[in-house]
Amino acid sequence: MGADSPTAWARDNRADVARYARRIGEITARSRDVCLPGVPLALVFAWFANNGLDENTTSWVSGSAREREEALAKGRKPLGGDPREGYGNVESNDLHELGPGGVEGGKCPAEVATGDCPWVTGARSSDVAKILGRPGVEGRTWHGAHDDQVAIACWNIARHARQMRARIDPRLAWADDAKPWTLWRFNLARMSWSAGTGGASGHVARYADALAALPEAQRWGALVRLASMYDGDGRKHRRPPYTVNRAEQMSACARLCVDVTGEGQGALAFLDDGLDADREAVYAALVRAST
Repeated sequence: MGADSPTAWARDNRADVARYARRIGEITARSRDVCLPGVPLALVFAWFANNGLDENTTSWVSGSAREREEALAKGRKPLGGDPREGYGNVESNDLHELGPGGVEGGKCPAEVATGDCPWVTGARSSDVAKILGRPGVEGRTWHGAHDDQVAIACWNIARHARQMRARIDPRLAWADDAKPWTLWRFNLARMSWSAGTGGASGHVARYADALAALPEAQRWGALVRLASMYDGDGRKHRRPPYTVNRAEQMSACARLCVDVTGEGQGALAFLDDGLDADREAVYAALVRAST
């Protein structure tokens, strides 16, 4: 959950990281190398642990008229849930978020992974073609296409990074084609996916002067500290600490799981945020500020 301590979230999701490393390790490494060079696999898998293979937040596979009619007759959507109530019901315009990276696949009542949506743009991108050796799938065939789900997810988080770079204070931005990636860049992209680019960039803007005074390697840890002291208004992603905490949960999980991926000290160096001995105290304050 969004307000869980990063330490607790990391511990609870370690098994998911291990499962992903076994099941989709090769395609994730290939996708990372093309779209997210330098990012530890442990961090990619920790991000994936928030979602699932073949998962759609609306619980539709295609969302077609026929599928909706069948779901109404049965009283159950293909991936679970009452088609008449809750998120993704037949009267909603809720967002399809697909696969382990939660790629935006259009909104109800449009069919899943069709039309003008990030999934389709990613499926047709040159990066995804480079990863898969072909274009990505579209429409209902997204379900079961695990390689495509991973490749398009990595393309999509790079898209969010580009969107954040365009919105944040130029003092905090990275070069457009900068390689390798950094923890700052990856976690801001994650914040963009979670809170929307406008919301996430607004959270960063609140602390821009303090962050700009630091080298990039220190900025993520500084943002965690600053967000932990927030005492303003808002709920969930309207609160900077809530959004920051969601990203930090995955960083904490990655640090716990570098042994799972065998990445060791190199990955730990990437994940170093400078919180060190203050970590648990900062986490406790971050959790309090998140709610």
